Amino acid sequence: MSGGGGGDNEFEVNINLTALLDVLTNLLFFLMLGMAAQQISVEEMGGVRLPSSNSESPPKQDAPVGIGQEALKVEGQIVARIRDGEIVAPLDKEGRVKPLFQALQKLKEKRVPTAKDADVLFVLCDKDTPYATLRQVLMTAAEVGFVKYRMAVIME
Repeated sequence: MSGGGGGDNEFEVNINLTALLDVLTNLLFFLMLGMAAQQISVEEMGGVRLPSSNSESPPKQDAPVGIGQEALKVEGQIVARIRDGEIVAPLDKEGRVKPLFQALQKLKEKRVPTAKDADVLFVLCDKDTPYATLRQVLMTAAEVGFVKYRMAVIME
């Protein structure tokens, strides 16, 4: 009987590579499907041709506003029509787009005020939209309290 630490009784560890590859494959499919679902929800607005970008970071979706060629939408609901690049909707005395202002107020009330991005607007704007129209939408949103915005683009 020997008493000390010998070198012959070391533990052998075998790694099952099949199980490890199964886990990594499932993780890969999960990430790929998650990315595809994110792209589908951005393209869901319809009627909006996004400009392209070479940015690598994915967009964070907040309060979605779509400025298309024919309609202005908040969360997929049409709030005003667009004709020849201009919003066809009544303006209030401050120059805000009245139906957009009301829709964004309702959206703001639903949001948690302590959330990190409570004042961020996610804007999907057609690449041919005149700057004056985009400016009018962003100014109306700022009046509601959405003082920051993120613009969606198509990654190349």
